[in-house]
Amino acid sequence: MKIMVVDDNAIVRAGLRAVLAHVDSVTGIIEAEDAFTALETAAIESPDIVLLDISMPGRSGLDILPELVTNMSVIMLTSLKDPTLIRQAINTGARGYLVHGQLGVNEVAGAIETCRHGGLVLGREAADVILHSSAEDLPNPLSERLTEREAEILELAAGGLSNADIASRLYLSERTIKNYLNAAYPKIDVHNRAEAVSAWLGRSRGR
Repeated sequence: MKIMVVDDNAIVRAGLRAVLAHVDSVTGIIEAEDAFTALETAAIESPDIVLLDISMPGRSGLDILPELVTNMSVIMLTSLKDPTLIRQAINTGARGYLVHGQLGVNEVAGAIETCRHGGLVLGREAADVILHSSAEDLPNPLSERLTEREAEILELAAGGLSNADIASRLYLSERTIKNYLNAAYPKIDVHNRAEAVSAWLGRSRGR
C-alpha cells in the first residue's frame, strides 16, 4: 500500500516517514511539501492513502481535499483542532481527522488499516466535535428506524469506538454488539459497519 505524506514541515514529514517505515502494510512512502506538489504527485503516483496537513503555503489542505478524495482516501493529519475545520474536512470527504502529537506506530498503523477497509478514522478531538455538534440535542433522524440500543451502539461506533470498546462501555459481549449492528444495517439501508458509520455521520451533520 502506497502512502503520500503532505506537509510543509520537513521535520514532520521525516517523523511520519520513520513511523510509516514500521507499518507492515505500507510498501511505499511519497512526500509532498505543498498543495501544488501534492496534486501533481498524486496524479503520477496514485497513492492509496494521503496523510494531509491543513495549513500550508499557498493552497491549504482543505482547498485541495475535494480534488484528492475523488480517487484516493485522505486522512487529515494536522495540529489544528478547530471544530469548524474538522466538520469541513469530514463533510468534504476526508476519511479521518487526526492531531499531531498523539500518534505512535500502533496508532498510525491502526488508522491506515481502518481507512484501508473503508472505515472512518477520528481522533479524540474530531470524535468530540462530530458527536457534539451544534445540533447535539436533536436525535439523529436514522434513530427513528432503530431500537434505542441499536442507535446507542451506532452512535458510539460513529465516534470511533471499536466493537470491543463499545462492549466494555455497555457491559455487553463483542458478539452482542456485532449482532446489534448487523440488525441495524438493513434498517438504514447499508451493508457493513463503514457504510453505517458514514450514513450515521451524514445524517447527524444534516440535522
